[in-house]
Amino acid sequence: MEDATVIRSKTNALLKRVGSAVAGKERGVVVLEGRRLVDDALAAGWTMEAILFEEGQEQRANELLQAGLPVRLVQPELLGRVSGLRTSPGCLALAEQPSARSLRELNTRDAPRLLVIAGLQDPGNLGALARSAEAAGFDALVIVAGGARPFGSKALRGSMGSLLRLPVVLAESAEQVATHLKESGHRQVCAATRGGTDWRSFNWSAPLAIWVGGESGLEPDVMKDFEGVTISMAGKVESLNITVATSLLLFSAGAN
Repeated sequence: MEDATVIRSKTNALLKRVGSAVAGKERGVVVLEGRRLVDDALAAGWTMEAILFEEGQEQRANELLQAGLPVRLVQPELLGRVSGLRTSPGCLALAEQPSARSLRELNTRDAPRLLVIAGLQDPGNLGALARSAEAAGFDALVIVAGGARPFGSKALRGSMGSLLRLPVVLAESAEQVATHLKESGHRQVCAATRGGTDWRSFNWSAPLAIWVGGESGLEPDVMKDFEGVTISMAGKVESLNITVATSLLLFSAGAN
């Protein structure tokens, strides 16, 4: 099989499409930057529209080309032009956005430990929480519409591949999720600044769903049946970063 051909023109149609996707103007595609993220997506079975390597990475490019993947080499300065990062990592791919599961498709019996994210706007935090959930042994993520997109570039980078591996369920509303999980027998838990059970003595037995929300993610009516967990803190600290607090709860639940 021939080596991957080199793109040397800034007017190349594929480069224009990549630039448009990086700018968020293309629907149905996901931008993956960096070899690790691309390799994780390939291992997860994602379908690739194009994989671009800068010149100098011919060996890996040709390995993937020989495996039947759509690979092109690009002059480094041209790949840097379309990269969404300050410094291009030298590898970029366009992948078909995978179909997230709906709430109806979630088999709660096979997912006794869930992380539910509602109204979280920061994609980096979303990615970091997905990473903690996978590391703590959680079974799936449920993401309520209205917050950061799970398959956006920043969320994917922040997850270090976790959003490629964990099942992702998209739901229309927090009320819908809370009702569904109540009917499935999941205990529903959220952090409480004060008045909750101390996290070190809380009963973390599954099936269980830990909720985390942004400023507009969790309304009192949704949380009326939730169990509150409080992380006690020393000194004058009043609260923790959302990813730190949630990670503590995730690992406490995962250890039980």
